[in-house]
Amino acid sequence: MSNMKITVFSDPVCTWCWGSVPVLRALAYHYGDRIELDYVMGGMIEDIKTYNNRRLSIGGDIALSNRKIHDHWVEASAIHGMPVCEQGFHLFSQDNPSTIPQNLAYIAARVYEARYSGEVHAGAARHYLRHLQEATAVDAVVTGNADTLVDMSAVVGFVPEKFRDIYVSDVVKKLYDEGRAFCRSYEATSFPTYLLTYRGEEMMLRGYSTYDVVRNCVEQLSFGNIKPFDDGRQEFTQENVLRFMDSYGSAYPVEIATAFGLTRNTGHTALNAESYQGLPDMLDKLLKTGEVASAPRGNGFIYYKLNGRQPKPHIFGHKYAEARM
Repeated sequence: MSNMKITVFSDPVCTWCWGSVPVLRALAYHYGDRIELDYVMGGMIEDIKTYNNRRLSIGGDIALSNRKIHDHWVEASAIHGMPVCEQGFHLFSQDNPSTIPQNLAYIAARVYEARYSGEVHAGAARHYLRHLQEATAVDAVVTGNADTLVDMSAVVGFVPEKFRDIYVSDVVKKLYDEGRAFCRSYEATSFPTYLLTYRGEEMMLRGYSTYDVVRNCVEQLSFGNIKPFDDGRQEFTQENVLRFMDSYGSAYPVEIATAFGLTRNTGHTALNAESYQGLPDMLDKLLKTGEVASAPRGNGFIYYKLNGRQPKPHIFGHKYAEARM
């Protein structure tokens, strides 16, 4: 049976791409390798000084743009459920006016993983993307800075010196240009945009989409041939929640709720465990067993699987890696 490919047109700085992580994790959890996820970087903002989003008043003035972007992120987080920083946001500056560096960094991570596959864990590039999005959105790290992007690579086990060489290489620039051309060929101008491909047939999903919407599109395009695993993993049990968290090491409430299809309580934002039926009791049980710990992150909380799968920095002397330990 043919598998399905979902190409995700994205940008590491896009808040709706950050908000779509729970959907993509749920797809990976329920479908495994029956769905191949491929990320293409779209380069959302080449220069904030010349960028112009009239609806959100973003572009031109850097200080005003930073304030407006943060306001938008806070509003969006209540909808998509992934936390964002509460203060300290200053992503763009005269020295860091673009999101292209972050796009190049993810591409460099993919090249690194392919080139040194025997030295890093499988999926290291995707873990790097997660750290990059989280550092930008939740920790207010100025990720447009090349040194920061290089130091961050240590968190997923890359050797920063090797990563830097790849990051500045012509190979990465060429792959970025090819990705941008691919975006234009499908008129993918808003992120995230999904391109579903199955047996030569295609379907486009533009903008933020819920897991149920993506799942229904998978079923429709594949004529029901691509199905989630039928092994009980969809049941909301303590064992399955631990199984889900162990795949990633940590999760926010919305990621667990999305993976297990929990009903959202009326009148609640998507940010907190209390927003979802049954989730507070489940997390309390896990916290009491000592298998899970929690900590505040941005305007939300994160839950860690203790003794679980946690990518470790390869070099502990780098400032970013030290800050994340």
